[in-house]
Order: sequence, then C-alpha cells, then structure tokens
Amino acid sequence: MELPTRPRGDEHTKSGEYPALRRRIRATAAGLSIPTVVVYAFDGRTRLLPYFFSSHHMAPAGPRAVGAALYDSGLTKTRVVLQQWNPNFLPSRAKLDGEPIEMLLISSMQIHAERAYRLVANAYANNVASRPLIIVGGPKVIYEPWDLFGIGGDPNVGADVVVTGEEFVLMQLIEVLLEYRGTRGTMLDAFLRARRDQALVGIPGLVYRKDENIDAPLVTTGVQRLVKDLDEMPHPIIGFRLLERPHRHRRLESQPLPASRVARYSPSGSLIISHGCKFNCEYCAIPLYNQRTFRYKSGERIVDEMRRLHEQLGIRYFFGTDDNFFNSRPAAEQMFEAMSRATIAGRPLRKAVRWGTEATEFDTWKNRDLLRPARRSGLRALWLGIEDLTATLIRKGQSVSKTAELFAFMNKTGICPMPMLMHHDGQPLYTRKGLYGLLNQVEFLRKAGAQSMQVTILGPAAGTRSYESSFEKGLVFDTVGGKPVLQYQYDGNHVIASSLPKPWQVQLNVLLAYTLYYNPINLGRTLARPASKLYLAGAYDQLIGMIGLVKTAICSAKWSCRLWRGPIGYKATPPGPKSPLIEVAPRRDQSAEHVSSVLAGWHGQANQALLA
Repeated sequence: MELPTRPRGDEHTKSGEYPALRRRIRATAAGLSIPTVVVYAFDGRTRLLPYFFSSHHMAPAGPRAVGAALYDSGLTKTRVVLQQWNPNFLPSRAKLDGEPIEMLLISSMQIHAERAYRLVANAYANNVASRPLIIVGGPKVIYEPWDLFGIGGDPNVGADVVVTGEEFVLMQLIEVLLEYRGTRGTMLDAFLRARRDQALVGIPGLVYRKDENIDAPLVTTGVQRLVKDLDEMPHPIIGFRLLERPHRHRRLESQPLPASRVARYSPSGSLIISHGCKFNCEYCAIPLYNQRTFRYKSGERIVDEMRRLHEQLGIRYFFGTDDNFFNSRPAAEQMFEAMSRATIAGRPLRKAVRWGTEATEFDTWKNRDLLRPARRSGLRALWLGIEDLTATLIRKGQSVSKTAELFAFMNKTGICPMPMLMHHDGQPLYTRKGLYGLLNQVEFLRKAGAQSMQVTILGPAAGTRSYESSFEKGLVFDTVGGKPVLQYQYDGNHVIASSLPKPWQVQLNVLLAYTLYYNPINLGRTLARPASKLYLAGAYDQLIGMIGLVKTAICSAKWSCRLWRGPIGYKATPPGPKSPLIEVAPRRDQSAEHVSSVLAGWHGQANQALLA
C-alpha cells in the first residue's frame, strides 16, 4: 500500500520560522540554569563492516544537531555524550557544574535500542521524584515510538515524551515547557503541568502518555513539519564543541572535549547537506521520513561549515549525510559552483579539505557531466546504492554497462566509486554465467574500479513498505537456538528474516563476499596497478577493511552456527503498541496552520498515526 503524506503545501515550516523560534527560546531561557545531556545510544555489537571505522571516528550528525539547537536557543549548559566514546556513562551519575541533569535527551537507531532502554532505566535509578525529564528521539522512535514506554515490562519506567521528528519539533516542545517551568521549577514538573493542560497538542511530532496513570493510553500529535531551508539550522561547529571527551567513566568530565582535540577523535566530520530521494524503494524509509520532499543547503553555507570546522577544529575530511546527492541537478550545481571558487586558509577548498557523500547510480550517471566540477569542489568519493547489478532485486536505472563506464570515468576524474550491494534470498553465491551471483558482482565491481565494498543483507526495517509484510509472510525470526533475536541484529549484518530452509548459507555468502574483496592480494593489486588518482584511498580502505573483517568474520561465523543448529522460531505479527493510541488534532497557532487529522491504525493497531 502506498504510504500517505501531508497535503502538499503543509510539509514545511514557513521561511524564518525556525530561527525565530530559537530567538524566542533564547529570550525565555536567559538567566536559567538547566543542565542537559544529549546521549547517542550505541550498541558495540554493531561495530562490524562496513561501519567498523566510521562508527568510532566520525561523530554522528544527529545528536550534534540536537545539542547545537539547544545551545543556540540559550540552553548553554548542554553536553553531548556518544556511547561509542563513553560506553560506561550513566545518567544517574551525571552532573554538569556540580548540578544533577534536569533534562536527558536520548537519540537512538533501531539497532541501538537495547542501549537506549538501559539509559532510560538508569535515569530512574536515583530518587524518582528528582529524576530528569526524559525525551527520546532518533530513527527508532520515529517509526516505533510506543517502544520507549513501559520498558522491560515495567509500566513505571519509560520516556516522558518521544519526538518523532527533527530538532524543530523538539524546540517547539522546549518553548512550551519553559513557559510552564518559570524560574524555580524543573523541566519535569513543567512537562507534567503542560500535559495536564493539553498544551502539547498543538506540536505535531510528539507521543506521550495521556496522564500519570500507568495504564493511560498514548497520545500522538501527528506527523512533523520539516524545516525546508536547511541553512536555517544552527551551525554544526556548535555541536562539535559540546562533545564529551572519550573515557570509560560513568560520570561527566568538568569540561567538554577541547577544540584542539576534536579532529583526533573525529577526523571525519559528518555534515547535513541535503535530505530526500526521488525513488520509493520498498525496503527504504527515506521517502516516508522526508514526506516525498527534497531539501538542501546552499553552497555558501556548506563552504562556511567546512571552513570553520577545518580552521577551528582541524577537521579535513567530511561526509555528507545525503540520501541521494544528485537528486536535484540545480541544487548540486550551485553547491559545486560555490565550493569550486572558495578558499580555506588561503588555499582552494579542494586542496584544504576532501569530502564524500551518497547518491544513486542512476542520478550520478545522468549528471556525469557534473563530476569534473564536483572534483574541483573537493569531492573525492561517492557511495553508490547499486543493490543489485542485474536489477533483479530493485530497478533504479542501474545496469552492468552503465556501471563499468561510470566507474571508469569516476576513477579517471579522481572520484572514488564506493558501491553498496544488498544480498537477498533469491541471489545465489555464484553463477557460472552472467552476473547474478553475489561473488560475480563483487569481482566485477572490483575490476571495474571500486575503491571499497559494502554488502548488507536484505531484512525488515521499521518505516519501510515491506516491514509489515515480512512479518505477515512468516519470514522474520523470533528466536534462534532458543534465544530471542535482538534489535541490534537488525543491522544488515545478520540474517534475521528468510524463506530459505538454510538461512545460514546467506550469512556465509556475505562473509565470503567481503573476503573476496578485502584481502592482501587485492591490497597489493591496488598499490601495484592504481585505477584512480586516489589509489592510496583505495589501499587505505583495503587495510581497514581487512582489520574490520576479522571481527565481522567471528560474529558471522557464530551467527551462522546458531542458524545451522536451530531451531528457528518465527514471529506471526509485526511489533505494535503496548498501550492504546489516541489521535489528537493539532490546533492552529501563530506559526502555521497544522493538519487536523492523522491516520488510523499503527502497524495494524493504529501505528500509522505518524504517517498522516
């Protein structure tokens, strides 16, 4: 079924609305001390290929953006904690300037959900009456917000409110809570009073319990509105300056990570450049999240971000968190033009910094005449979502001939092709003829000039069109070998859904594919016969790929063994709300006219309320 979106014209905020909101909050928060911690939940068991290196050496953009929004709005006593750097951090032990934290914000992906549960539960470890206000956001709660209430089966433990949208939704919530808090209260008290007065109903993108009763239903205020002009977002350097120094302590340091040491721990900086993709793949949640829209930053803003991050923090490498960079040709052209003529510290931008991003092969091929201007802008690598060369799994304009010609041109231009494949039940490990086999495609891409390789396993992902059907068809594993399948295993590195009698073979197929690409022989080939002007980048990726392959191989072998030994139990229904959901209609306010209805049903039980 085609997922619905907001009526056209209602997806976005008005121009200037987001900066104006932050200015109002800044005026209200003046003189207040509200210790706040933003935690990025991270499960170390997911540190496998293809993210073995980047997960720990590139501070994620999401929690930094939240911290920057809070700080820029006057809540300057804010710290950003990354669990991959601070695995032992406990909210119950956290103090800022000697004060216990008043707000705990947790950002989590689905694969890190178990760690998010622990963080929420630990916030209740001390006196419940003095605990912080708990706000949870991130991809996990965008699609399954009900899962952060009643954690561990205890209805008394859970988030106070979840934000199913971006920072704009959070800051609308903060504005209301500050009005209720005053100068002597707490943010938790303010939330309880605002909820009692139904003051949160007019903020699209929230889910919370109707009242303090543990059996109370959940209230959803509908789908968020998106900030259209990404230049209105706070500068990313603010978030980098709020990072907690990496350590093994349970508490917080007295000061954040010094600016002079940021590049040591995050040599690569993730930047939000654009959001959105024209394709509507059934295994991808991007169209739903972006409400079929495309948003982007101006070239001048991107230049300013790279310049300040390089000059003040020493970061030289950047990764754009784009869904499909070439989705809009005019947007890409204006970025390349501004970046090509820009300088950093007296040097051309392309010599001072290097950057990469994601795109589809179809749009990269269609705009291949822009690759030379892209190279002059400093672009050095493109991660291309090919999925399947033969277009059997999904058709996105990819083909064998286009891939070979495009990779050759990219290598000649000096831009590394970084293909991403997706293995599935119907794809054999090897075919004697053609390129349908997984190993056939990996070897073809290597010979065509691929400078890295990503192979993930097709599986159910919350928010996608195929998510519910995977459960309804009886494909999703509930238990393997008598042990439950956990959410960290939904990472694309574990077979957790299959129609095959021997799913362990799919697991080993991916391991063999990585081994075929990442090995000392290919490292030698890269150094001896460079296919690109940036052959050292390919050699470096080979090296860290082999290192990451060691842990990946151990984990894959263990999981394959469990799949082989069995037995495998299957889930009959998709996850659903633990409590009834009440849909409310956002009111009209001074900032915009909100839609007055949301969808009924959420994953078959009212769980599509966020998709209105």
